Amino acid sequence: AAGTGRRQRPGRATMTMTRALLGLLLCGTSVLGCGKAGGEPGRAELESTGVDACDGYLAAMLACAGKLPAETRKGHEAAIRIARDALEAKAEADDDALEGDARDEARSALAAACQQMSEVVAERAPCGG
Repeated sequence: AAGTGRRQRPGRATMTMTRALLGLLLCGTSVLGCGKAGGEPGRAELESTGVDACDGYLAAMLACAGKLPAETRKGHEAAIRIARDALEAKAEADDDALEGDARDEARSALAAACQQMSEVVAERAPCGG
């Protein structure tokens, strides 16, 4: 309610934005299937997003990028860093904008989406599929 200082549940616009963000990140996983495997593993290290499932997704992406040719690996690692920043920003925005059950629901939805993206990465060649 306006003026009461209470935070509301995530609305349709928030859910649409979340889906758009996650769709963009998922598209990045499809690009990892391009190129020949080989080269040295990636050396990129990432800070936590604050969501374990999203950290797992990014770790899977980094491991997969490490299997790509050196000439394409750096670009993928840069994209993964951007994805990490976007996931962290989404988690922080939800934490700042929502309270209680709404915050928990948003965090659970983000974790579930990251888990789904991890599964997609595992199915893609050269990542494991």
